Amino acid sequence: MGSWGPGLYSDDFALDLKASISAVCRLPHDADEIVRILAELNPAADQPDEEDHTTFWLVVADQLQRKGLESEARQRARRIIDDGTNIAVLEQLGMASGDLRQRAKALTKLADRLAAPPEPKQRRTLKKPQPLIVLPGEVYVFPVDSRANVYNPYFINPDEAKFTPAGWSSCLIVSAGHALKFLAWYQVAPSLDQWAERPNLAEAIRPIDPNKNSVGTISKNHFNRMQLELAGRVEPPSVAAPEHDLVVSAVASDIGASNALSRWLPQGSVPPKRRRIGFGKR
Repeated sequence: MGSWGPGLYSDDFALDLKASISAVCRLPHDADEIVRILAELNPAADQPDEEDHTTFWLVVADQLQRKGLESEARQRARRIIDDGTNIAVLEQLGMASGDLRQRAKALTKLADRLAAPPEPKQRRTLKKPQPLIVLPGEVYVFPVDSRANVYNPYFINPDEAKFTPAGWSSCLIVSAGHALKFLAWYQVAPSLDQWAERPNLAEAIRPIDPNKNSVGTISKNHFNRMQLELAGRVEPPSVAAPEHDLVVSAVASDIGASNALSRWLPQGSVPPKRRRIGFGKR
């Protein structure tokens, strides 16, 4: 597995970070606090020896510049471009010489954009914590395909999702809350069984192990596309609360709870970050 190319967003870390920046920028914080939160989520920010260190500051600077937010990231990125450390890291990782030249051109363009402070822009932020779409103790049933996967809610068009209902499954909302005081998260335990016909509450809850759960987000659109139907309510189970870092990572990366409802994803954690582990000629 290698880099997708020499562009600033041609590797998985940069793409993941871009998504995190979009989520964190929804919070009603100034640029310095946004950078602090992002650095806390990405330890490489404060570890110059880490291969993602320079990419972190370049991506943060670029995204905040585009959003009209001035921060320390702009000056740090300019120094990284001037001293060539990002190019040096990529060369050590084995990036081809042609790609290194293209990367240098991309960084030159970024330096030009960062030469002047960003023009302030109106930013839409959350005024209050996101409302909880589902609540602890609620049991939902939903259609699944022949592989026991829920409808992929990231697709609006069912034809593109290639989803054909073949039965039903269920899940329990174990707990819910807000990360960073504003972003809603949900701890979801999926059923270990499925049914040909829509199950009732007793049937839906029986094969669910509350200890086998995952943390993710649920929007109204995702809720509707997955066709979640309330089967009933039970007493919220007493299970271990998810770790703070896990919750923050899930909401900052907007990892959908739909992942917990598909058999192809192991339960108990959010999907691992995609990682770059090497470069090569394409």
